[in-house]
Amino acid sequence: MRSRYTAYSRHDADYLIATWHSTHRSPQLRQALSESFPHTQWLGLRIIACEDGEKENEAWVTFFARYRENGRSAAVHERSRFVREDQRWYYIDGTAPQVGRNDRCPCGSDKKYKKCCGQ
Repeated sequence: MRSRYTAYSRHDADYLIATWHSTHRSPQLRQALSESFPHTQWLGLRIIACEDGEKENEAWVTFFARYRENGRSAAVHERSRFVREDQRWYYIDGTAPQVGRNDRCPCGSDKKYKKCCGQ
């Protein structure tokens, strides 16, 4: 996860594509990444949890990543699924975890979500 975040911040489309599982790479992936790079500045990554999957060689990483795009601050909060093949981890997909208004914010501020990133 950390290496993929670094690749996003360094605009390294080759690495991102190489670490995307082949069954989930779209033909438009390189173009979509390249178009997003000039407008996006990554500001920080917080790993919230790492868990083994139900299947062997499967793992989940929950993270919170802040970025600025076209001058506006935003964030990605995702529970990502990875699979290991030939001793390498590949990104499969992710889901957005539900955060309650009174839960602690996943950004790590120790504030309630509704008073922080949930505004």
